[in-house]
Amino acid sequence: MTILPRPNFDYTDRDFESIRFRLQGLVRSVFPEWTDFNQANFGNILLELFAYVGDGLHHYIDGAGRNAFWPTVEQRIAAIRLGRQISFKLTGAAAAKTDVTFSLPSVAAVPVPIPVGTRLRTKDPANPIPFRTTAAATLPIGSSSVSVAVEQAETAQVLFDSSGALNQEFVLPQTPYLDDSLVVTATDGAYTEVDSFLGAGPGSRVFVVLVDQFDQARVRFGNGTTGAIPQGTIVADYKTGGGSQGNVDQNQIEILDTTLTDSGGSVVPVSVTNPVAASGGLPRMTVKQARVAGPASRRTLTRCVTKDDFENVAQAVPGVARALMATSNESSAVQENTGILYIIARGASLTSGRIQAGTPSSGLLDDVLTAVTVTTPQTLTFTVTPLAATYKTVNVATRVHLARGATGAVVGPKIAANLRDFFAVLDEDGLPNVSVDFGANLKDAQGLVVAELAWSDVFNVIRDTEGVRKVDEGPTGLLLNSLQQSVSIGALNFPVLGTITITDGATGLPVPTV
Repeated sequence: MTILPRPNFDYTDRDFESIRFRLQGLVRSVFPEWTDFNQANFGNILLELFAYVGDGLHHYIDGAGRNAFWPTVEQRIAAIRLGRQISFKLTGAAAAKTDVTFSLPSVAAVPVPIPVGTRLRTKDPANPIPFRTTAAATLPIGSSSVSVAVEQAETAQVLFDSSGALNQEFVLPQTPYLDDSLVVTATDGAYTEVDSFLGAGPGSRVFVVLVDQFDQARVRFGNGTTGAIPQGTIVADYKTGGGSQGNVDQNQIEILDTTLTDSGGSVVPVSVTNPVAASGGLPRMTVKQARVAGPASRRTLTRCVTKDDFENVAQAVPGVARALMATSNESSAVQENTGILYIIARGASLTSGRIQAGTPSSGLLDDVLTAVTVTTPQTLTFTVTPLAATYKTVNVATRVHLARGATGAVVGPKIAANLRDFFAVLDEDGLPNVSVDFGANLKDAQGLVVAELAWSDVFNVIRDTEGVRKVDEGPTGLLLNSLQQSVSIGALNFPVLGTITITDGATGLPVPTV
């Protein structure tokens, strides 16, 4: 009886060399005299060509498989398409905002109007960042200054002619598109943006915005059955820009690119500056963030019910870094059927790209309240209040011995940078930094809340810094808040880095941290 060879089900070796080696084995079984696979002949050329094609095909097959599922998606366009299946959108960049003071050398003799869209920019000539006013203002008679709101965004307008066809789609040429900024009017009236045409009637003047992997937006209209077909000329006004580069420091916006005139038509010498740093500028959602946020958006459907529901919805609000929902289960001070939603805002960016914890503005807390009470409302018998998170400051003092050839001037700033990265609220990819968390989320093996920052974790950060030979073994080798022990941070608090004091263990001299 003939025994058939067992089939090879090893699907891992699919690169060029593996395929070439297996093809050589097949060739030998059919043509025993073909033994020289290094000779430059047409047969070997074909063999390597087949191996090359197989390698390429497997690359694309593997890529298609990875990009078909949330846990392994890699390409932005694939994440966008996955999101459309569950009504999830990858958020684009958000524009930074602040207030700018317009000043005159002396009090105004006549009113000086400041129109909407007045253009400004930062004073750095190598990398000027544009801003524009978002509201009209007037510098009144007898006053020498006025404060006006600005944002780091550009406005654009494009006109389209409706063909009367079904499902018309137009491309907005300027990029990157700012979410929710599109205003559309046509001859038959104004149109409203919706997430989908589901539920739209024949006369509903609505449109859908689809943003691709290059942050370019497409506006799509209905077919006359679900959503109206626009008539005549379509006017699309929208904004572009955004990003964390707009979070400029105070007194950086000093260049006025628009000539201002008073009510009499005379040019006036107006100077500008921003007394408060700009904030709120955010980069677009990364694919790694989408891997987490996409599936999480389906865990909370139409209402916030569980603790995770409130935290997931809050963390989806642009500008929110972390959130903790505290009820009577986390603190006896919280009454039954009520909850406090503690919010940590995105703070400053570190050199590594990680994000520090920040204090949420009143506007951000209002956005969170709207998200959990209006957009995805809580149950009728439950009351929620968003508040700024309470921080537990951790002061670090350490004595270190340097490695051969290392200097304190170099090692000290590295230790400080690593400590700041350890206490960052977000990693470089925008995902939560698992090294630190609210005390209520820090639990032991039995699931009991321990609410402490481990002394050994901070020790490891310092010891593993390049140039550190060892941390001093004495009682002052590492102190957290002046104690050689872990720091109790409380169930509702979040740890943040305070002062950093570094001493050279060999000389006893202080080591610089900057």
